[in-house]
Amino acid sequence: MGLDIAAPIGTPIHVPIAGTVISSGPASGFGMWVRVRHADGTVTVYGHINRSLVSVGQKVAAGQQIAEVGNRGQSTGPHLHIEVVDPSGTKINPKPWLDANGFRYT
Repeated sequence: MGLDIAAPIGTPIHVPIAGTVISSGPASGFGMWVRVRHADGTVTVYGHINRSLVSVGQKVAAGQQIAEVGNRGQSTGPHLHIEVVDPSGTKINPKPWLDANGFRYT
């Protein structure tokens, strides 16, 4: 379960809330990704990115740019694919979580 947001290549991707980067780089299917674990154990996944601006273990602040939109991996056009995984490891509908945490879609 995830959400695709069309945007031009190079569009900044900002993390909605603070966390720690747990993956940054190549990912099967996504081409390139960034994954961030937040204080409550929730993980956000940002896929098909063009370029990562963070590294594993790095702490990121709310609103910090972590990557740029891309068209890598199994993709049909430039976009951000975003997923939210709850603390139990279950993928959830990302839109309510993103809305509640101030994610900007533009």
